[in-house]
Amino acid sequence: MIEAGSLSKAYNGVFALDKVSFAFEEGEIIGIIGHNGAGKTTLLKILAGLVLPTSGTLRVHEIDVIKNPGRIKEMIGYLPEESRLYETMKADQYLSFFGEIYGLDAGAIKERQEALFSALALKPDGKKIAEFSKGMKRKLAIARSLIHDPSILIYDEPTSG
Repeated sequence: MIEAGSLSKAYNGVFALDKVSFAFEEGEIIGIIGHNGAGKTTLLKILAGLVLPTSGTLRVHEIDVIKNPGRIKEMIGYLPEESRLYETMKADQYLSFFGEIYGLDAGAIKERQEALFSALALKPDGKKIAEFSKGMKRKLAIARSLIHDPSILIYDEPTSG
């Protein structure tokens, strides 16, 4: 369950979000649409605990995200609009690096890598990430967001590329 009450975010006195409220139940898929500058990315960053709102409330699975943004990081798979990848690494090294950050052991990482490469039809063939096409890079970023098997996915323009 994700519940927001009167979320607002101002940058230098200009509101990107102004008193946004909603509630999402487990299992729901929600899309956020709006014109450029409407605050979509700001809202997603707040949901992911990356940006604090100026005011309002936000609870994810009964956790107050504003007071404890770090507590939800393990529950969330976040895909930013622009993915910054470590281009000198190979795909398996990259996913291993993030798997270790999430506390997965080597066997679990290997298992998740194979499942994600298969599900995403991603064939890295031992290439460095710098050699990937834009679409392959996006698939790898999606795999990174899924490596720890999160219960909540927050994706910003996931089909770009």
